[in-house]
Amino acid sequence: LSYLLEALAKLRTEREDLHLVVIGRRKPGGRSDETIRNLGLEDAVTFVTGVPDDRIIELYAEAELAVVPSLYEGFSLPAIEAQCSGVPLVATTGGALREVVGPDGETAFTCPPGDAAALAARINFAMDNPELATKVGLAGRQRVIENWTWRHTAEKTVEQYRIRLKQG
Repeated sequence: LSYLLEALAKLRTEREDLHLVVIGRRKPGGRSDETIRNLGLEDAVTFVTGVPDDRIIELYAEAELAVVPSLYEGFSLPAIEAQCSGVPLVATTGGALREVVGPDGETAFTCPPGDAAALAARINFAMDNPELATKVGLAGRQRVIENWTWRHTAEKTVEQYRIRLKQG
């Protein structure tokens, strides 16, 4: 989160109206809390926690962009949730994220993990190109439908069982 906060501070020098909603809990005295104070972002960051799934869906629908700034990520449910909603996604390439979210500029906007400047640049690019961002958001949703639904997972699992049975 600290890299996203640094990116937000950089972006707010040109886009004063930016606001970040974090789905999670702010930990008083934690690294993010200190970063928010040090960068003067108290009025620009809201933490949302303990809300029902319906509210999370609404938050994605209200967002201009979703951002997953992970340093390392296995299978990322937040990335899948964002893409499923059709909101354009900016994500790092940490861990399995590149594999999960798909190609940069096609189904997500990606950048290297741990690089606040690169993260800010991809967010800025997406915001400066709303038609492309909309296209990427819709393609991201289609990627989830084609690759990450429970039905698709079940079909692929059965397929693997069949392959193993044929092999012996």
